[in-house]
Amino acid sequence: MPPACFGLSRWLLAPRTTFRARRLRLSYPQLSSDQAWLIARLYRHPDEVPYAQDYLRRHTSGPQG
Repeated sequence: MPPACFGLSRWLLAPRTTFRARRLRLSYPQLSSDQAWLIARLYRHPDEVPYAQDYLRRHTSGPQG
């Protein structure tokens, strides 16, 4: 998997998180890049759960309520 899959900005701003997300993606190919990055980010920064919930709320498909 090429590093560009995660975007240059993610590699520059959060290299450890992005590297861990890349490793997750290799171990679990069913994960999307965004899902792997979010899991890796929350592992390193659990205080960012509210931001992750907001992101998921905006990016999940289905009826919005």
